Amino acid sequence: MISQLLALVSQGHDICSDSRTLAAGQIFFALKGDNFDGNTFAKAALERGAVAVVVDTLHSGLKADEPGVYKVVNALASLQELAHAHRMNWGGTLIGLTGSNGKTTAKELFRSVLSQSFNVHATDGNFNNHIGLPLTLLGLKKFHEVAVIEMGANHRGEIASLTAIAAPDIGYITNFGQAHLEGFGGVDGVIQGKIELYQWLTSHGKPSLVNDLDPLQMQHAGNNKLPSSKGVVCQSKDQGVHVTIGDAQAQSHLVGDFHSGSLVASVNLGRYMGMADEAIAQGIEAYIPSNNRGQWLTTDSNRIFLDAYNANPSSMEASLLAVHALHPELPHVYIAGDIFEMGSHEKSAHQGMVNLMQTLDLKTVHLVGLAFSKTHAPPTMVKHDNTKDALVYLESNPVRGAMVWIKASRGMALEGLLEAL
Repeated sequence: MISQLLALVSQGHDICSDSRTLAAGQIFFALKGDNFDGNTFAKAALERGAVAVVVDTLHSGLKADEPGVYKVVNALASLQELAHAHRMNWGGTLIGLTGSNGKTTAKELFRSVLSQSFNVHATDGNFNNHIGLPLTLLGLKKFHEVAVIEMGANHRGEIASLTAIAAPDIGYITNFGQAHLEGFGGVDGVIQGKIELYQWLTSHGKPSLVNDLDPLQMQHAGNNKLPSSKGVVCQSKDQGVHVTIGDAQAQSHLVGDFHSGSLVASVNLGRYMGMADEAIAQGIEAYIPSNNRGQWLTTDSNRIFLDAYNANPSSMEASLLAVHALHPELPHVYIAGDIFEMGSHEKSAHQGMVNLMQTLDLKTVHLVGLAFSKTHAPPTMVKHDNTKDALVYLESNPVRGAMVWIKASRGMALEGLLEAL
């Protein structure tokens, strides 16, 4: 059955798992979620022109022997199996990456660099889990030469499963940090979960692209590491980290020394793939952060560093320290929102950020969210229970002529404060 579906994919039929966006000629996978069952939409998908529907339960009079119906034990498992088979039929080079912080930034940086010399397919948005990764792999076309695939996880065993599906030729871990501590059970659990990528690479004789600025990476990456680049120097500046690559120069748009690891890794990767230093430099300069990830914005009133797509204690500290050193000629305003998925570490994580802000002697700080509201903070730090309350306050107390730093987990949606800034 997988071979029949693989033939359809090879003929150019795309995959769809949302009947609302189904186009004629696509293959519909009836996946299940907490509040929906795709099997109930399979009959309608056929009627709307799906070339095939893959179901694990028959609904609405659908019969297993109908043309285009593929009855399987588990639709999700079949999607993953099909994705792996399609990836193995594809003839290009696949880079798999994960990490606690900066996965998407590294992925987009690698995409930008490699696109200077290759036709690149990469993970879009947050399609980096047990559903999104297979869908990304099934988007591989014959003309793609390289794929950059992001893998996300919030508990141990996930990276091992995703790596087995993607079968990367090269792997990269951005770092080990304090992300998803609730699911991983602590930082040691994070490390063990992330190195599942390195373990798979080692067991399959594949090389690791290692952030050699991180001693933990060097300890866990095994012996098959890509060579470190010579003549590569990173220097942090207000506009971003400047990278010297041999005789080539690149002014990146990535703010903070903590990006140096992925910048050096992008050089190592480009050189390994046979690219010239000048082309690598062009790719680094071409990548401009967006979508609330380390994004510089200039309004009529302020200069804003918007880093509100997601957060964990490690990334929040690194981002804060980086911006703290920038634009000393401007007054600084710091807006920190709650960090999610901390579990039993929630109290210490948020108090730790408040303590860091006190140590840095920050003058204007806003703490947004219920977790931050429970911290012991000096009265100079203004607390808001939620983003709406913070917006009302900022509208009544305008910020003008400042450099504003905004960082929080995705669920806080702190980009909603921009209208007041």
